[in-house]
Amino acid sequence: MDTESKRKQKAPLIELIFISAVLTAGVALEIFTKGFDFSLISFPVNLILVLILILLGTIKGSSPLSAFGKTPVALILILLITLLSVAMGLIPGNSIKSSWPFALVYMMLMVSLSMAVGRRLRTLRQKVSGFFLKDTGGSLFKDTGFLLKGGGPLVKEAGFLFNHLGILLLLIATGLGRGDFKRYFITVPEEKVEWRGENAFTGEVEELPVAIQLNDFRMELYPSKIMIVNKTNDVIAGHGKIAENGGEIAENGQEEQERQKVQNSQKSYTLSEVNNTFNMGGWSVRVDSVTDRPGYAPAAFVTVKNSYSDTTLTGWISCGNYFQMSRQLAINDYLMVVMTPPDPKSYQSDVEVFTKKGVSKSGTVRVNHPVTAGSWKIYQYSYDTVMGRDSGYSVFELVYDPWVIVVYIGIVMLFLGAVTLFWKGGER
Repeated sequence: MDTESKRKQKAPLIELIFISAVLTAGVALEIFTKGFDFSLISFPVNLILVLILILLGTIKGSSPLSAFGKTPVALILILLITLLSVAMGLIPGNSIKSSWPFALVYMMLMVSLSMAVGRRLRTLRQKVSGFFLKDTGGSLFKDTGFLLKGGGPLVKEAGFLFNHLGILLLLIATGLGRGDFKRYFITVPEEKVEWRGENAFTGEVEELPVAIQLNDFRMELYPSKIMIVNKTNDVIAGHGKIAENGGEIAENGQEEQERQKVQNSQKSYTLSEVNNTFNMGGWSVRVDSVTDRPGYAPAAFVTVKNSYSDTTLTGWISCGNYFQMSRQLAINDYLMVVMTPPDPKSYQSDVEVFTKKGVSKSGTVRVNHPVTAGSWKIYQYSYDTVMGRDSGYSVFELVYDPWVIVVYIGIVMLFLGAVTLFWKGGER
């Protein structure tokens, strides 16, 4: 008994020394290799590591390695991960997440979780076996029903198992699965097929196992806006005092009042409001007609009237585009009516995706609505911003993440664990 007691007392110190040794090795590797290369854990290496984690979960309590699955080690590793995560948030431009110390602590945490889950599963198996072996005098149906009640061993262990297995699966998918994660950007001209993409991590152009044909690019725009601006770019508020009630105290005459009123109004009106009159400071603006044809910049014919002098001006204004100059209507030496470029409301691409296996799939790629082809997801990323809605190409983001299903399973298990704990917590 004395020997066993001494061994238990030394165990925390031995575990701390082991973790410190692993961290020291991680720092040395970081110095000599300049970072952890995630390609080292790509398939099939990550799958082999998963099998090793499963085997470690079968180690029984009599083994010296079993201490790695107990609470003291888990707390130390969680503290280290927390400190490294805080450092990631506080130190700008750091690469802690791709460093050897972080990777090794991450791996040790997965080992600890795997061994803890394995120990609890063995305990559950013993409880269930003992429950059926003892003479209860009841039927198998009643015995099984008792196992599922709040006092049964299945429910008692379910919360722990669901939560810890869920966390372990998330760590495996986001850690070991990172080796298989790929992200590319690919630019595809209309009516062309492209299968080469730029690696988002290395910047190198690589041939991909999928090809994309862009059949059509479409964009929906918000209507352009019309406003009165100061073409001299002076700070208008600096030319006069602004009263607390929003009015002006003129110091430089009527023109200064007009200038300040236009600046203070800060209004703009969309081209959809045709034949309406809009008041901006001391001016009224009426949109008489609008032209907006494909390939051309939107334009509007406006009538501007001064409320002080009854001066009326008319003319065309346009925001211009990649081949047409913009047009403004000058009111006086410092004010003019302008049209703003229309903002994109939505844009999408009609594509056909081909794989090396000979499978093709047609679909429409929109922002936040990707097209899925096997384990690849194709997102609408960008377009020719100079050409706008007349863009002749689309830029797509391709993401390959075969471990995403493991993430979903882990999230479901965490949800079930939370429900189980809530259910048990309500019983007294």
